[in-house]
Amino acid sequence: MRVVDTQEYLDNICAMLRQGHTPVSIPVSGISMCPFLHPGDQVFLELPEGKLKKGDVVLFTRPTGQYILHRIRKVNADGSFVMMGDNQTWTETVESAAQIHAKVTAVQRRGNMCRPGDPEWWFYENPWRWFAPVRRQLCQIYGLVRKK
Repeated sequence: MRVVDTQEYLDNICAMLRQGHTPVSIPVSGISMCPFLHPGDQVFLELPEGKLKKGDVVLFTRPTGQYILHRIRKVNADGSFVMMGDNQTWTETVESAAQIHAKVTAVQRRGNMCRPGDPEWWFYENPWRWFAPVRRQLCQIYGLVRKK
């Protein structure tokens, strides 16, 4: 097995997208987007077309250069974005659309595809955001139910 630096890998993925190779799929790692995205799921990325909106899942970079895959919680009038992982109760601000490199257009889990408009996608894009204050507890319950 070859170990690749995550930063270098995602730099190359973003370069591929800019060169017109779309969609590009990458594996999910981390749990900040659970229960919508799980480690091992594949997300399909494309360059954002048109205006980004509340509910979109995007790949962005923090000021440190770290790549993050989170959902847009709010689009501010000044063009900045409030971001939040589906498994988080706190937000962070992305100052510019230039920090957003790609938008998730599909998810593959255990061979099944999920796309915008599908019931699961709709749930996490819409009602799930209302549960932000109690997400931690809901995710704990979800984890217990999933184990059984």
